Amino acid sequence: IACHIGKKQLKFIKQDVCDVVEVKGNIDLILHFACPASPFDYQKYPIETLRVMSFGTYNMLEIARTKNAKFLLASTSEVYGDPEVHPQKENYFGNVNLLSPRAVYDEGKRFAETLTVSYFRKFNLKIGIVRIFNTYGERMHSGDGRVIPTFVSEALRNEPLPIFGDGSQTRSFCYITYAILILH
Repeated sequence: IACHIGKKQLKFIKQDVCDVVEVKGNIDLILHFACPASPFDYQKYPIETLRVMSFGTYNMLEIARTKNAKFLLASTSEVYGDPEVHPQKENYFGNVNLLSPRAVYDEGKRFAETLTVSYFRKFNLKIGIVRIFNTYGERMHSGDGRVIPTFVSEALRNEPLPIFGDGSQTRSFCYITYAILILH
């Protein structure tokens, strides 16, 4: 983002998305990526995570509606929960445990998706939802609880890699540069 600060085509607003913000001028597109993705963060801040996904999403959708802007929601593969089907197709509804420690993230994203689709249905808002799977790249924190930084940290310390379950799990990974190119 730093290389784009100050350009006329981009207005960067540092703001808590849970607070109502008045944006002056025209807006073409809102990219709503606000939400902690680290399991340690959203488990440490469960209420704040749910506020971002509810109030924050609502506030961003309201700006998009009043400004007639397109809206893109960054969602997650976690909306599928602990899937019983591999790989998951778009019409798979998931296997979600509402009481799991991860539920604040999973359910928050599911709610945000439902709210976004509701704005499309009620206001004909131009929307997009992307379910991003395990994006990784530079500057990830080693202790954030996601698999790639955890594996790298353990390997650098010559420690065994932690495997949960029986080791038959599968994951889809995407390097951040490719994720950005896909979204572009």
